[in-house]
Amino acid sequence: MSYCSDITKNRILECAKKEFLNKGFDKAQVGEIAKAANVTTGAIYRHFKNKEDLFFTLIEDVYKYTLEVVVEVEVETKNESEDYKTLLAQDEHIVIEAMFSEAMNFVNYMYEHFEEFKLIFECSKGSMVENFVEEIVNRYTKKNMRLIHSSGNKKLGIDKIEEFEVYMLTRGYIISLCECIIHNIPHNYANRYIKSIVAFQYYGWNGLLNFNTRKQPFSCQG
Repeated sequence: MSYCSDITKNRILECAKKEFLNKGFDKAQVGEIAKAANVTTGAIYRHFKNKEDLFFTLIEDVYKYTLEVVVEVEVETKNESEDYKTLLAQDEHIVIEAMFSEAMNFVNYMYEHFEEFKLIFECSKGSMVENFVEEIVNRYTKKNMRLIHSSGNKKLGIDKIEEFEVYMLTRGYIISLCECIIHNIPHNYANRYIKSIVAFQYYGWNGLLNFNTRKQPFSCQG
């Protein structure tokens, strides 16, 4: 690809990002991107297959990095020798600090790629990645279920926790991290916010897993 072609492609991407951020994937128009980039629509299609390809190119790096983080956590969970109960029984300050450090590593990455995550969280409806956050939640839910159903936890009777309960708790945590970007929380405030979320998660899970017995799930009867 020639130098001039690279410049054109980068200009298209810059204009596309603005168009997607302003209108979302569904309503964004390739024609408007071409007009803003001062190129023809044909020039755009020489670089990108379609609007989907153009959108994905903008978020591809953060998309792949996020999946790599998830896969790494999944592998660590499968190789984990300690069950959740043992983990949460360790010194709470050490555990909370470790959880906080892990969360902030990814939150800092999101701030470094703020607009790309904005595209995924708020502007991806109609694209191939519109359910990306939900997919992450589902994978973390399965990871948490594996920990809960470890042999050590079965002995405590807490393996009766319903998967939907775990899904809701997991989703709340994942979404709370995304809120930093969705609600434009200043980066210098995110540290305090995430520390509160992590502490809430720690004490919440610790309290839940300390129940030796579980009542039957509440059901509404009409």
